[in-house]
Amino acid sequence: MQPDWRKEGDSLVRDVPRGETWQALRKGGTSGMYVLIVGLSWWIKAQHAERDPNAWTVVDDLLWVIQEMKKGMAPLVPAPQKRVREDDKEDKKVPLSKRT
Repeated sequence: MQPDWRKEGDSLVRDVPRGETWQALRKGGTSGMYVLIVGLSWWIKAQHAERDPNAWTVVDDLLWVIQEMKKGMAPLVPAPQKRVREDDKEDKKVPLSKRT
């Protein structure tokens, strides 16, 4: 699931190449980040008394990846505001049963 440039032996590199789009990781549904996050949450919850440092290393790396992916995304555009109908602007004394 990692891009090839991240793999260096047994560790993962954080030097992002110029022009990286993270397209290989931008997947939704059962093949994407959701499953990774759910699996990671189960791993964390399974730690009863002793904290597994490997799990928390993965949490840290996942947080870094998500932040890097977010950098390349366009800002969210707010949803357009609902327009007020002309009927709603007029006198509100008309009974609802008479409005069409």
